[in-house]
Amino acid sequence: MKSPNKLLFMFLMVSSTCMVASSSNWLMTWMGLEINMLGYIPLMFMKESSSESEAAVKYLVPQSLGSTIFIASAIISSYFNNLQILMLIAMCLKLGVAPFHFWFPPVMASLQLTPAFILLTWQKIAPILAISSMNSLLIKAIMPIATISALWGGIGGLNQTDIRSLLTYSSIAHTGWMLVSINSNYIILIAYLTTYILINMSIYTFLSKEHTKSYKQLFSSKEPEKVFILAITILSLGGLPPLMGFIMKLLVLMFTEAKTIIISGLILGALVSLFYYLSLTFSTLLSFNKVHLTKSQMTSKQAILFLLSQIMPLTLILFLF
Repeated sequence: MKSPNKLLFMFLMVSSTCMVASSSNWLMTWMGLEINMLGYIPLMFMKESSSESEAAVKYLVPQSLGSTIFIASAIISSYFNNLQILMLIAMCLKLGVAPFHFWFPPVMASLQLTPAFILLTWQKIAPILAISSMNSLLIKAIMPIATISALWGGIGGLNQTDIRSLLTYSSIAHTGWMLVSINSNYIILIAYLTTYILINMSIYTFLSKEHTKSYKQLFSSKEPEKVFILAITILSLGGLPPLMGFIMKLLVLMFTEAKTIIISGLILGALVSLFYYLSLTFSTLLSFNKVHLTKSQMTSKQAILFLLSQIMPLTLILFLF
C-alpha cells in the first residue's frame, strides 16, 4: 500500500467520493461512482493471488451492472418519472444490501484485510450520498429494503465462525440502519457513518496485528487489555447499551419518519445481531477480572481508536444539535 500507484488509486477513490457528495446532476454522480469503482479495484490486489482476481471480477460485474442501470434510468426518467425507482435499486446493488447482497460475502471472503476494510466502510459513502440526494418519495420507498437488510444481516451472521464473515453480515445490517437514517436527519446519517467507520477501524487495527481468522482465535491474545477493548468494541458494533453503537441506533429511531413495522424489523434485526455478538464475547468478558483491569496500560493504538469510536461521534452530536 506504500507504492505510488496505490496512493494514486487511493486519491482517485477519495476524490470521486467528494465528487459524488458535491455533484448537482445525475451525470456527475454517475461519473463519481465509476471513478470510485475503478479507483478501488486495483487496491484489491495486495498479494496478486488468484482469489483476489476472482474477487475483483465478482466485484466488477455487479458494480458495472448497477452503474449501467443507474445512468440508463436517469436518462429515461426525464421522460418517464416512474422509472426513477430503478436508480434506487441500482444504488442498493452497489451497496450490497439485502436482497441484492449476493456478491458481497464472496468478495469479502477472498480479500485481504485492508481492501476488505475499505469495502466495509469507505465504499458505502458514495452510494449512500447518492441515495440521500434523491427525492423524499423515493427515499420512503427504500424503507422495506432497509428492514430486509437489517433482518438478513442479523440472521446471516448466526452460524458464521469466520470473523470476516461476521463483519460482512454486520455491515449488511448496519447498511439497513444507514438507509433509514437518510429518512431522518442528515446530521444523524453523518454521525452514524462516522461511528460505524471508527468502530470498524478499531477492530481492523486489532485484526491486522493479531492475524486472526476464526472467532475462537480472536480473544486468544496474551494482552488482556486489548482483548477487553476488542470485546467492548464488538459489543458497541452490535448495539449494546449504553455504548456508542446503541446511542446512534437510538437517535435513528427517535428522528426517523418510518412506519412502525419498519422500526420493528430494524429492532428485531439488531437484537439478533446483538445475540451472536454477546455469545461471541460473553466468555471473554466473564474471564476478565479486576486484576487484569488494574494492570492494563491503555496506551496502545487499539485503546486510542476505541476511545475515538466511543467519544468522537458523541461530541459531534453535542456540537451539531
